Amino acid sequence: MSDKLSLEVVTPFRTVLIEDVESVTLPGIEGELGILPEHVPLLTTLDAGIISYLSSGNTQAIAVHWGYAQVEGNVVRVLAELAETAEEIDLQRAQEAEKKAKEILYSGDTSTPEWEDEKSRQKIYENKLRRSVVRQAVAKFQ
Repeated sequence: MSDKLSLEVVTPFRTVLIEDVESVTLPGIEGELGILPEHVPLLTTLDAGIISYLSSGNTQAIAVHWGYAQVEGNVVRVLAELAETAEEIDLQRAQEAEKKAKEILYSGDTSTPEWEDEKSRQKIYENKLRRSVVRQAVAKFQ
């Protein structure tokens, strides 16, 4: 019985992380999932959120923006649309994005381009708001 998990986080553009870790917490679509060595096989959809993992006694974090996770044996594979480490996140930019998204969502301005209806506009800015909040939380792990 192994006491480590191999954590792999990849996007369509790059490999973000390959590391042996003690545990992983994933932002599942219906809530957080805690993964320890010898976890049962699992395939799940990920929501925008924080992947946190314990490595050499230190908790680390990666911002993930939608994707899938597979747990098989002692391997956790994350296939994400977008993933960012704390070092890659520009905190000031994330704060500005949050402010802009909130202004647009709470302004009540219903003017939208022809190709964009009000519901899709709201969904876009809700997603932008969520991403900015996740990025800010992960940036604090630096």
